[in-house]
Amino acid sequence: MAEVLEKKILDLLDRREELVGRLNNLETMKPDTNARVYKKIRGDYSTKLQDVLEKINEKRGSLETKAEELTNQISEKEKIFTDQSDQVDELQIRAKLGEFNHDNDEFKNELNQAESDRDKTSGALDKLRKELSDLNGVLSDVDHATSAGVPGMDNTIQTKVETKSEEDVIDLEDDDLVEEVEEAKIDNLDMDVDDIKDESDENKCPNCGHVNPPHLVVCEECNAELEDLSQDLDDEFDFDDMDVDI
Repeated sequence: MAEVLEKKILDLLDRREELVGRLNNLETMKPDTNARVYKKIRGDYSTKLQDVLEKINEKRGSLETKAEELTNQISEKEKIFTDQSDQVDELQIRAKLGEFNHDNDEFKNELNQAESDRDKTSGALDKLRKELSDLNGVLSDVDHATSAGVPGMDNTIQTKVETKSEEDVIDLEDDDLVEEVEEAKIDNLDMDVDDIKDESDENKCPNCGHVNPPHLVVCEECNAELEDLSQDLDDEFDFDDMDVDI
């Protein structure tokens, strides 16, 4: 079954290569080709190629299922091969210890049978591994064929996922970068604290040193006049220039 399936997919892959070659050759002829004729031929080949790619993609699922089955069979055969190899080793060691005599026909038959079973399993394993390798090779060709899509067209069988460029992505495992970001945050925090402190010092009592809210003109601790604010008020309101009618 796998051989038949592989043959069908390989034929489709060959057909794909043929159509892609024709499309590429058509592109080189485009400058000297009637635009309407070029468009018609290109549309014909592109439609056929798209159809081939869809058929390849449909059969891909069957290939993957077969590959999974082969993988399971190989795993089971490997366990059997290990047990059979252990049995051969055990018989040979027991013979060396004098438990069995190599002239004993019963022992020789048992050993020969164990070695024969082991060798058969080894041969079956080699065959399964080769079949799986061939299947994986075809799957790799299918991946290449379906991802390439139709030359000159954006629509492909396999949807492409947009990803951010490496420049937009921060590697969280980069310790140096994380450290720089943390230092920058700390520096900004220190600057904000200094600004607050400077603003707070503007209404500091000259008598007791208490920092008062900016709207107070008398210290809320010692009732002393806050000279800085009164000066600010004088600057803001110039009473000498105001014409007041009494």
